[in-house]
Amino acid sequence: MTEKRTGQARLVMVLLMMGTLARFVYMALIIWPHHPPFAGDPSYMDDARNIVHLNFRALGDRTPVYPLLLALCGLNGWVVWVVQSVMGLVLSLMIFDMALRRTRHGPLSLLIGLACSLIPNVLTYEPFLLSEMLATFLVVSSVWLMVREEGPAYSTFGHPLGMGVLTALAGLTRPLLLCLVPVYFCFVIPPWPPANILKRPILKKAWLFAAPVIVLVLGWCEFNNLNHGFFTPTTRAGQQLMDQVTPYVELAPDRFAVLRDIWLKYRPDDETADMDPQNYTWNALPEMEARTGESEMQLLHDLTRLALYLEIHHPILCIRRAEQGWIQFWGEASADEVDWPQGLDMGFIEIAKPVMKFLTREIMGIFLILALFSLPCALFRWSVFTRIDYLIFAITPWASIFSSVTEFGNNFRFSVPFMPLIFYTVMTWGWASIKSVLSSKSQPIPSNEA
Repeated sequence: MTEKRTGQARLVMVLLMMGTLARFVYMALIIWPHHPPFAGDPSYMDDARNIVHLNFRALGDRTPVYPLLLALCGLNGWVVWVVQSVMGLVLSLMIFDMALRRTRHGPLSLLIGLACSLIPNVLTYEPFLLSEMLATFLVVSSVWLMVREEGPAYSTFGHPLGMGVLTALAGLTRPLLLCLVPVYFCFVIPPWPPANILKRPILKKAWLFAAPVIVLVLGWCEFNNLNHGFFTPTTRAGQQLMDQVTPYVELAPDRFAVLRDIWLKYRPDDETADMDPQNYTWNALPEMEARTGESEMQLLHDLTRLALYLEIHHPILCIRRAEQGWIQFWGEASADEVDWPQGLDMGFIEIAKPVMKFLTREIMGIFLILALFSLPCALFRWSVFTRIDYLIFAITPWASIFSSVTEFGNNFRFSVPFMPLIFYTVMTWGWASIKSVLSSKSQPIPSNEA
């Protein structure tokens, strides 16, 4: 083994040891004393049990990839924690590899990999039965695969196939990530110049990318169609869209009168001022079922139609609600940052958590500024950002807009899969800028003497 590879192996070992130690400390000091371990949305575990017992007729409430992971883990929360912690460590290794290829600086790449491994908003979800960690792993894996493809040795037809598989799995983990399919397609298969699209190698790459998306995503939608009569990746779309139109449901016309009136009955009177709505739909469903005689799946489909009607016919109100959700995506102060601790109990955790959340929001703000700055850079072809930077700038703001239009209340959770890429982009671009400034200052001033 060469000296260079030996040095890289040492950095990898340091990254893994520090990441592993931090996770045990986090579990011991924060998760275990303050929260029941492995709590989460019970619907994921319900679907996992249905998979184990081959009760496929009951599936459709959730997209299948995360429940399948729970089933493969034997429905054991401890095993899930170990698997998701390993995902976090592997994720940090991918970020380390991306940074090393970009900066050629080992210690800096170690710092970037460690920072992405210990992002509080990502680390929080590893011990819980929620899909954020798997979604983060799949999104980072897709970008890492794009980085690997940059080198000539990796420009093979296996790359678009792998990108298609990862994109489809990400969308079947969190349905909102299906919005990334067209963006990834444009980066895997460059649409310009148009004449190149008709060439046989380009068409072959396009089909290789599209095939797993068509087979997996549309296959799952057809499965739901056969099961429940609705061609959709998840039957929860109605609940999510109702969260989006919560403040103005009373504007629905009389043809939705039964659903509208029952739903308003369960909405709190002060909902219009509430920035974090609860899922009132689930409280209203039993009464809706009794009044209409429809099943839960049929009612959720009808609620989808109601919500879409309101978004289409009241676009200004929809934009205002989306604006609030978009701000949530990029971060806003949480209760533990603004509330005074009960009993005047102040410790390291009470101080460190708000600070870390504040720093995370600042990095996300810097990233958003860079993303906006990349638009004129791309227009005028300024060599400021790399192709991978533009990919990250494309998928993250687009996901923030799409999630803000389709759901409200959990938007900051939707930013979690992109946080390691946000940290990676800000840190690598900051290092490149500092290096450029220092190198320009170190150059000698040319003499005017002959």
